[in-house]
Amino acid sequence: MQKLNSKIKCLIVDDEELAREGLAEYVSQVPFMELIASCSSAMEAQEEVEKNDIDVCFCDINMPYLSGIDWVKSLSNPPLIIFTTAYTEYAIESYEVDALDYLLKPISFDRFYKSCLKVKENVVEVVQAVEDNFVFIKVDQQIKKIWLNDIKYIESQNNYINIVTTKGELLPLLTLKEIQKQLSNKFLKVQKSFIVNVDFVEAIEGNSIVIDQQLITVSRSQKKEIFDQLTQGKFILKK
Repeated sequence: MQKLNSKIKCLIVDDEELAREGLAEYVSQVPFMELIASCSSAMEAQEEVEKNDIDVCFCDINMPYLSGIDWVKSLSNPPLIIFTTAYTEYAIESYEVDALDYLLKPISFDRFYKSCLKVKENVVEVVQAVEDNFVFIKVDQQIKKIWLNDIKYIESQNNYINIVTTKGELLPLLTLKEIQKQLSNKFLKVQKSFIVNVDFVEAIEGNSIVIDQQLITVSRSQKKEIFDQLTQGKFILKK
């Protein structure tokens, strides 16, 4: 998680070398941005996301083997995504995966910088919420304070979310996307309709995790990534 007053960590993913070099030069001109890595494929980017705490990814869409959009869909807890492409027809699909922005090549520095300001606004908002370690949420006619450490899991229910805490359940008129902005890295989106607090995960059974004796199914395509994040290298395998 990026901290207040520190640089925003970014990743560039593009199969074209000139495009990567151009974006890297732009990043170097933005004082609050830091380039962590520049990758030529989604597979290479996957390795960087797994080993680094990336805040934002500038990602090409039309790449060999695995497109940028398909790669982002495979991530259980993706960073902020800004798609960079020469093709306008991907715009609608990019927002279906909650992309923060969509930059059309050739990208001017002015347009790039405006996108960086969006990132900064978003990241600072999230960091402040996480450092405070609580959120205020309107439920019915009340605005309630909820400590993040008390949240066990969150389930999407149409236009509402069910927030299950150590003190009970809340059903505010919010989306998973809106609440996810306020959560720390210990919260994982394990499938389309569930976010879980790893501190409350009691067991892993097949393609499910167990919290309070409830089985929550994990996305099959993201199972390994989620398992690695849950165990954090503390898995002991008997030989």
